[in-house]
Order: sequence, then structure tokens, then C-alpha cells
Amino acid sequence: MSATVMTESEGLAEIIPGTLYATGGWLDVAARPISWLPAGASGLLPVQGYVLRDGGEWLMVDTGLAVHWPLVAGGIRATLGGTARRRLITTRREQDCMINLPAILRDFGVSEVLYAGVLNPLDFFEGVEETDAAARIEATPGLRAVRIAPGVVTEIGRLRLEVLRVELRLLATNWFYESATRTLFTSDAFAFLARPAAAWAPGQSRLRGANEAPIRAGDIAQYLSAKMDWLIGIDPAPVLRDLDTILAARPIDRLCPGFGLVIEGEEAVREAFARMRDALQILAARRRAPWHFPEVLLPFAVAEAAV
Repeated sequence: MSATVMTESEGLAEIIPGTLYATGGWLDVAARPISWLPAGASGLLPVQGYVLRDGGEWLMVDTGLAVHWPLVAGGIRATLGGTARRRLITTRREQDCMINLPAILRDFGVSEVLYAGVLNPLDFFEGVEETDAAARIEATPGLRAVRIAPGVVTEIGRLRLEVLRVELRLLATNWFYESATRTLFTSDAFAFLARPAAAWAPGQSRLRGANEAPIRAGDIAQYLSAKMDWLIGIDPAPVLRDLDTILAARPIDRLCPGFGLVIEGEEAVREAFARMRDALQILAARRRAPWHFPEVLLPFAVAEAAV
């Protein structure tokens, strides 16, 4: 299939014509500090869900942010034409992947929510929108929540989406690989490329250009130290082996993270994996800071020691 971005409008990018889309908005990282990005980060960061479609089948991977809902909704609406079976799957049980789920179920005729592992994404809303979300989900005629195990392949027309359980993750995170388009959906990994604010304009591409946004191990390590600080000081061998296995077993033409620029092209993908390996080695060589009790706990710790 073609790997050329044909069109991009506000909120919607057509990555592969008629087959693969990204929909969402942009965050000004410097203006809106985010806990899972490193201090001092800058630029405009795209945050997106993805749509796969073939024939009458439509599936969305993650739902984007609530702040971008009008853009997400417009993007979804533009991709639905001619589809009858509409489903949704999420990579993680976190707000940036799932927060728009009730509105999507309410407005766009989604009939199935797929989830990998033991965490049903519908449970997430008990603590977020509580009774309102539950009422909307229960009131959706014919909605099913379907568990799919890692390794299972879901068909979307002629497309094949495989669930991957990976080592480079937080909590219950899954990646998905689509074999016809050779696309790897990486959730919150490989999600570190922003576009300089000065270079951005409405309709700006979400794809990393061949000569822009260099993929540097130091930048990746800085991002990972904020998002996945458990990587600091670990033995990286299991994570490295897993990355090597994923790359060796599948031809990959693009990386589609939940946030950050899409990394396009087999050569760029291999470069991104190589620099990710380097970044993991950088973090593994660091010493983790010793644990300090918060001041509020200190009197209790001292009292216990005295006993």
C-alpha cells in the first residue's frame, strides 16, 4: 500500500488513502506543562487516535484527548462513510487513550469495544464520569465488550491487527501490528517527536519529514526518564530482546504512537529502534536516586526507629 500522506486538514490526517487515518489535536508543550513529558520540553506535540478501515469495516485505535473532542469527532465523521461494522480498541487503560469513549459510543454507532488482557476499558469510567458514563454505555443498543488475548489477530476487512504484549510499557499496555499496511501502533512508546512551534501552521503534517526532527538517543532517554522512570538503573536485556524480536519478526513501514509525530518509512523505523536501544542503555547506566521519606512520614519513621 502507498505510504504517502495525501491530505491533512485540521484534526484529520489521511496517512494511507482510504485505509489509515490519524485524528486529534496538538498540545503546546511549553505553554501547558505535562507530567509525562520532561521538564524543559518544547514544541507542538500531536495527540491522536487512529482509524483503520477497509470496505464496510471501521476500527479506531485509542480516542484522543477530551480537550480535542471537536477535532476528534470531526475526524471520525469524515472516515465513517460506507462503513457498517464499527469497533474500537485501546492500547492502555489511561485517559489519553480512553476519555472520549462514551461520546464515541453515543454518537457514532460503535458496536464493539475490544480490549486485550484482563482490564475491561469500560471499567475505567466508573471513576471518571461515573453514573453518566455507565448510563450512556448501557443505553447503547447492541454494544459488546470483547476480550482479545495477546497474539490474537482481529480482521478489519482485509486488514489484520495483531495484539502485542511488550516489555517497554507502563501497566497494562499493548501495541498493535497491522500486517497489510505494515504499521506498528506503539501507544506511549516512540512518542517523543514534536514539531517546532515556529514551524507549525493549520494543516501541518503529523508525519516526521525525512530531514526533520532528528531521532536522538539522548532525547529519547530524557522522555523515557519522565514517562517510564522504572527504566533507570535496570538490567535492560529483557526489554532489548523484546524490541529486537518485534523488529525481526515483522516488516514495519511506520510507527504510529498515541502522541508525537508518526515515524514513516522502513529505514526511519529501524533508526528509531536503534536509537531506542541506545536510550535504554543510557538509562540503564544511571544510578537511581536513593529513596527519601516524605517529610510528613518522617516523625513516624523516627518514632518507629526509637522503639
